[in-house]
Amino acid sequence: MFKNIYPLFERKRILKKEMLENLRDYPRNLFEIMYEDYADGILAGCRIEARREELVILPGILYHHHIPYFLEEACHVPYQSTGTVQYLKVHFADKTSGAGQEEYLSQIVLDERKPEESCEMELARFKLQEGARLRVEYVDFFDYSTEFDTVHIIHRPYASPGKSSIAPEIVKAFAKALMGYPVQSPWDYVFCMDALRERTLPYEEISAYLNVRGKAQKACYQNWEIYESLKQILLEASGKEQAGRQMERKEKKLLLM
Repeated sequence: MFKNIYPLFERKRILKKEMLENLRDYPRNLFEIMYEDYADGILAGCRIEARREELVILPGILYHHHIPYFLEEACHVPYQSTGTVQYLKVHFADKTSGAGQEEYLSQIVLDERKPEESCEMELARFKLQEGARLRVEYVDFFDYSTEFDTVHIIHRPYASPGKSSIAPEIVKAFAKALMGYPVQSPWDYVFCMDALRERTLPYEEISAYLNVRGKAQKACYQNWEIYESLKQILLEASGKEQAGRQMERKEKKLLLM
């Protein structure tokens, strides 16, 4: 049967062992039931701020190998301009047991090595030039892929049923931009409404939309492929792709003449 048992904290009332065990196990049981079919990624929070000499990772929850990891206080990570790609990532340590408890610990790392999928999760990447300022504010959807001096969050995974998804702010930026043009397909309207309403769109919904709207169907999309496919749809809606093709044809005619 379904049940919900919670101890009453009152003066002169002795808590039974069973009540304390129920209170202890409740959060873990809740996570196991709610996210049992979820892939690794960010569950909530973990926003990034860029200051003059440090990155600040705000509180949030990560989901890795069916274990939730909580960041309760902001974490400050110093950085320098190197002109090369730097990866901000979380390194997960092996489980340790002792003193009546199990510990699942991690460490936030910034270096120039790509994350190892088995034990690390990317939070962001960037390429900062000498004398430039690192930024995390984005002008529009296309700005998320700016190469230099911008914190890239395209590759960071978000927890989603079955397979990790892409950052919801990227999908929302796409939806807001696409809604500014005449609707090309009924699928556009449905997808945009879901993107603006949901916290994180499931990977399956995004891939289904891309396969319906795109020119080529794929069995699996990586995050950067999702972004590029969304960008292509947006360019077509704005007419920029067609204008680019016309320019190419004119250049070819000039070459032939």
